[in-house]
Amino acid sequence: MSTSNKNNQWKTPSENRNIKDSIYRIGISKLMNRIHSVSTIYIMAGVCQMVLSLMVIAVVILGYVEPLWLSTVLTGVASVTAMVGFFLVYHTVSKMHDPNLLLRNAMKRVMESKN
Repeated sequence: MSTSNKNNQWKTPSENRNIKDSIYRIGISKLMNRIHSVSTIYIMAGVCQMVLSLMVIAVVILGYVEPLWLSTVLTGVASVTAMVGFFLVYHTVSKMHDPNLLLRNAMKRVMESKN
């Protein structure tokens, strides 16, 4: 009986690691595996973009940037960046509640299972 278990190719021996164990042992890949959605990353990126650009605007308004032309350029760029961040979060949240999302995900699962 023990010789049949040693020669069995369908089971992984205890001393050898499984493929899934070696893929998900790094902390970043564990986190990415738990997220399960790209929309979470988009929302986090949009919020970080908004916060950082609003902080740049606050620093410029408080007067920590001395040349007037540099503060004007930084304010303009930070304002556009904040608007892009707001749009990214709005667009991601509105796509999360799409009525065709369930059908699209079902079709994607069917296509992936066939391949």
